Amino acid sequence: MPQDASRKLLFSHPRMVEDLLGGFVAKSWSDALDFATLENRSAAFVSDGLRQRYGDSLWRLRCGETWLYVLLEFQSTVDRSMAVRLLTYTGLLYQDLFRRGEVSPDGKLPPVLPVVFYNGRRSRWTAPLDMTDTVSSVAEALGRYQPSLRYFLLDVGRYGADDLPHRNLVSALILLENSRTPGELERALDRLVAWVRGPGERELKRTFGGWIRQVLLRGQFPEAALERAAELEEERTMLEEQVQEWTRQWFEEGREEGREQGRAEERALLCRQAARKFDADTAERLSGVLNGLADPERLAEVGEWIIECGTSAELLGRAGGIDQASDD
Repeated sequence: MPQDASRKLLFSHPRMVEDLLGGFVAKSWSDALDFATLENRSAAFVSDGLRQRYGDSLWRLRCGETWLYVLLEFQSTVDRSMAVRLLTYTGLLYQDLFRRGEVSPDGKLPPVLPVVFYNGRRSRWTAPLDMTDTVSSVAEALGRYQPSLRYFLLDVGRYGADDLPHRNLVSALILLENSRTPGELERALDRLVAWVRGPGERELKRTFGGWIRQVLLRGQFPEAALERAAELEEERTMLEEQVQEWTRQWFEEGREEGREQGRAEERALLCRQAARKFDADTAERLSGVLNGLADPERLAEVGEWIIECGTSAELLGRAGGIDQASDD
């Protein structure tokens, strides 16, 4: 999906991966990670039968005396087979490492850390996090022979603003993803702009700006029509202007809703008066005639007719000419 591809581009920047690991996945043991050694690796895996499979993103970095491979998958829908898919990718990666001789001196393979970044809006993640939960229960003697893999799940919708680490770009991304109003979006973008001010963040800012335009605003705020901007700060200024326009539009819509509510109440009052003077059937028929009538002068005329008319037929006869009078 386009939004998943856009997130892949965001997580092609080392700082995004560092903030993901340091702030979320490996908070308690991030001191063991050497972020200066982060390398973006190909996530294309080729089996011995030359069948090619593609993961979303693959990184490696030093963890103590060994390399740690971080396998990232981006999801906007729940995939019940995610554990199976990640097990397949991990197996293909290990085959590739064996093929290239990238093993430790004692012949052992490096550890792999699978991570799923999920931003689904309609539901929380419900797929099994562990491969063993996807396999039917077996006798204890068979359990040791079943494949095992567990992945780390980052379910964006489960995070509130107070749950997120400060000055972390993945936190900024989650705040943007979870924005539901222009005000929330504006505050989230304020944080993002403040957190990517470094001299080496130009490309990252551009990537964020593209994601905001092409994915976030189109998906969550489709009425936003922002022009292309080269810098995130320009995106921020343009968003401020857009928020002001949204506020003006919503104010006008609110005023119009208020006026319509008042007209609806006035129409209901006229029908109650007709029922009291004539009968319920007259009121019901008058309601059908008045439905949608918004002209205050016409509504005032109907009120006068209710007083003046001596019969239900006379009132309905006059009211029946409203549409024709309006057309004229």
